[in-house]
Amino acid sequence: MVDADCRMLVIEPQGELRRTIVAMLKQGGARTVQGVSNAQEGKEFLDQYPVDFIICDWGLPHTNGTEFLSGLRKNPITANIPFVMISNQGQMGADDHAEAVDYDLDGHLIKPLNQQDLNGTVDDILKDRADFLEPSVHLARAGALIDIGEGEEAEAELTTAQELQPKMTRVWVESGGLFEEIGNDERAKESYQKATEIDDDCAKGYEGVANILEKEGKTEEAFELLQKAVEISPQNRDRQFKMTKHLLDHGDEDAAQIALHKALESEPDAAARSALAAEFFMEVGRADLAEAEFAFALEEDPNNVHYFNRLGLAFRRQKKFKEAVENYRKATIIAPDDAVIYFNMAIALAEGGDYTQSIGSLRRALVLRPQFPQAEKILKTLQAKTGQIPTKGS
Repeated sequence: MVDADCRMLVIEPQGELRRTIVAMLKQGGARTVQGVSNAQEGKEFLDQYPVDFIICDWGLPHTNGTEFLSGLRKNPITANIPFVMISNQGQMGADDHAEAVDYDLDGHLIKPLNQQDLNGTVDDILKDRADFLEPSVHLARAGALIDIGEGEEAEAELTTAQELQPKMTRVWVESGGLFEEIGNDERAKESYQKATEIDDDCAKGYEGVANILEKEGKTEEAFELLQKAVEISPQNRDRQFKMTKHLLDHGDEDAAQIALHKALESEPDAAARSALAAEFFMEVGRADLAEAEFAFALEEDPNNVHYFNRLGLAFRRQKKFKEAVENYRKATIIAPDDAVIYFNMAIALAEGGDYTQSIGSLRRALVLRPQFPQAEKILKTLQAKTGQIPTKGS
């Protein structure tokens, strides 16, 4: 029997199935069960009402259940709500399931559902969560003690949590993260390693050990464990980003690009996917690789002014000022009234030493947007540098 006091939320786009699940849970003993049809309605309900358990379809409109789950886990208020995913047979592949497990998925049921499996799964998860309750209190205390600088007391709380549930992977992973916050990397590594011993598919555990080894300067060992974590859960974007950066640092650009696009493959739009890859390359200082990705994004979406602006910046960071200017001029054909394009072109012209045309481009930007302080400031600087006397309104 489901705990009568457990407040439940069912997120299921198919109305008949949603009503059936709600009815089965109520027949199983739950008194408070709310059904909604999509992720947005789910978020709105969670913002207004307390929820103790969520059952969610993986195939939600405009998103999927894993993305919804990841958002819950990032919010301290909803982070610990038990979560069961439901899907059609074969709808969630192994990589999809591994990604959901990365966000502490509690259970997965295959349609068609029956009363016994549904209520039995809910009951088992609630019992497991009850077992986690006491160590979770000590983990929470440790976090609070860390916040006020009481490292020794925090370590004692973490040790207690581990002793209470020595076979619970989540306890070891979470305590490992808190030991890292304290600065006790040795205990952190031991905790992460224990998690992988309990569960050989604990991607978070391998990643945690890899982070510590990286700090210790054991780069290759760290990369091997990061690779293992990625193999377990290949759709985890943050890990793929880490792998991409490591590969770039070691000169393997082809493998880095493969890893990066693997991280972004959930983005269905090819142009947006390449633009995201380009932004990553910009962040890690590889404007040359970003240039290629932005160029591809523009092939797919040739009227996207934002891509033109970002490609121009990629050119400028490589000191390809001529190419940057040509790029911005193409953009002005698409958006002739966009002051930002003229401003960026002015910067590229000035960086390339063509102050006269840069001044002209800045004046055009100010015609389009009279209140443009950055353009006004640079215009005055260039006029002073070239000996021009600013005229009223220039």
